[in-house]
Amino acid sequence: MHERSILAIILIASSLSLPAIGQAATEGQDDLLSRGLHERVFQLEDGAAIRYSLAVPTLEPDDTVPLVLALHYGGEVTPYYSMGYLRLLAGPGFAVLSPIIIAPDCPGRGWTDPESERAVLALLDHALENWPVDPKRVVVTGFSMGGGGTWFMAGKHPERFSAAVPVAGWPAAKLDGSVPIYAVHGGRDEVVALEPTTKAIAELREKGATAELVVIEGLTHYQTESYVAPLIDAAEWVRKRWADAPATIDQRSER
Repeated sequence: MHERSILAIILIASSLSLPAIGQAATEGQDDLLSRGLHERVFQLEDGAAIRYSLAVPTLEPDDTVPLVLALHYGGEVTPYYSMGYLRLLAGPGFAVLSPIIIAPDCPGRGWTDPESERAVLALLDHALENWPVDPKRVVVTGFSMGGGGTWFMAGKHPERFSAAVPVAGWPAAKLDGSVPIYAVHGGRDEVVALEPTTKAIAELREKGATAELVVIEGLTHYQTESYVAPLIDAAEWVRKRWADAPATIDQRSER
């Protein structure tokens, strides 16, 4: 195992209490944030619901923390399917930021489905309005199907995110260049072709946008755990951007 992967496991275990998973709760009944991993249900205004997995770091009084919206890969979406993705990739990968991580179960046929888009945006609004989240430090990330969803969300709703980190995903929407993007792809990905991502990143750079592509040579699509180390690098890249050029958007005021 790569030494950065080991570091990630140590970080996430200490900061997010990986072994402990709280009971599923509906927002409004148990909306308080406690350290650890949780399974929850968010009720939409029309009566529909979206399940999601939640990772909460140690929260200091009167402090705000980053928020990571993590979109899972494809597969049969059984209840709290997102928890596996949170544990495997999103949690270890972004632990260095000590964020709240919210990982919804995809409610539609994919992340670009209007039903999924509507539910995810409502859930994101809820997090921003009710939790101690810094609206200038919101990241969207995802793997495979979730990588495509990352491109989609950042492309359609750039005002909501200060960075996007698609992993092994296809460019499901064009970005206008306002959201810094750090794409990760395996050099031997046999499921999602590298070329569209390479082209999309090149087009963004031509516009003068902040856009990075990291290709992990020899890595296939299903070597999922091997994407943890590149995700840690991505999180460090995001943190450096926040330190060097803090985002100026305020998602609460612009909605």
